[in-house]
Amino acid sequence: MVSIFQLGQEKPTNADRLENAYLDCEVIARNASSSFFRSFRHLPSHKRKAVNALYAFCRRVDDIVDGDWLPEQNLSHLDEQAKNRSIQLSIDKQSEPLNDDLNHLLKLRSLLWYRINLDKIEAGESTNDSIFIALADVVKKYSLELDHLRELISGMEDDLYCANYERFEDLRRYCYRVASTVGLCLVEIYGYNDPNARRHAVEMGIYLQMVNVLRDIQEDMSRNRVYLPTEELAKFGISKEDLKSAKLSSSAGWQEFMRHYLDHVMAHRKNAVGLLSLIDKDSRYSPSLMCAAYDAILEEAMKRNGDVFTRRLTMSFYRKLQFALGIIRKPRLKF
Repeated sequence: MVSIFQLGQEKPTNADRLENAYLDCEVIARNASSSFFRSFRHLPSHKRKAVNALYAFCRRVDDIVDGDWLPEQNLSHLDEQAKNRSIQLSIDKQSEPLNDDLNHLLKLRSLLWYRINLDKIEAGESTNDSIFIALADVVKKYSLELDHLRELISGMEDDLYCANYERFEDLRRYCYRVASTVGLCLVEIYGYNDPNARRHAVEMGIYLQMVNVLRDIQEDMSRNRVYLPTEELAKFGISKEDLKSAKLSSSAGWQEFMRHYLDHVMAHRKNAVGLLSLIDKDSRYSPSLMCAAYDAILEEAMKRNGDVFTRRLTMSFYRKLQFALGIIRKPRLKF
């Protein structure tokens, strides 16, 4: 085989490799989520590239758990570690995996590989994977704490087992792992002077993820995941089995539970929006737009009187158009 260098082409420089890595992350972000990607475009170029890299990492971790993507690398050398990790997680969670043994181990070893790459970044070692080439640069420039991303992976591991959240405290802990950890990284990229920004970033993550729980309830149930707190449901006479009935949404018990759930969501939202005035001015519009998009989804849940079963929650066409145009309006959040 003739090498490209034998044909007179120059070997890519480190700067070329980095730029190509950022472009790969941008493609992942663009293809995975139009709403997130549209909000990113309002950031300054250097911050947008950093956010795309962070998002690409998070997207791939989520895709691994959902079974939508696996790394192309041969990871068979991680089989033994994956088996040991599975044993430990099953003991900790007192639960059996949701997937069959093969798929479960494939997902676990892929998550292990992501952890290993985070360790390489921390140790200053090189990697050939685009996401980690770009992410290493982001970590260096913005001083991201890699433990936040390790905690995110732990939250994703939770999704490999039956969700068992009894109280709102349990759900909030999960939301912190899979969403607030990302918020704590994002806020370092956005920039801030007031350290209270980190506290509000945690609340923003919990707010967005609690809305996700309502938006994705049908998809999650098809994967045997129920994130709604079971003890709280029981207070209103609702069992996990009842969630499978489309008639539940019109029952008095569900209406009362939804008011209870939405009270918690709104409390987190109230604390979350304090973030927007604390981050650097050149970064405020992007998270403001994303918050507005989630407000619209929450508003739709309220407009439907808590019916999240008959069809998936989404923004209306008019609100989608507003979002595409970058228009933010005050939400009408009453139930």
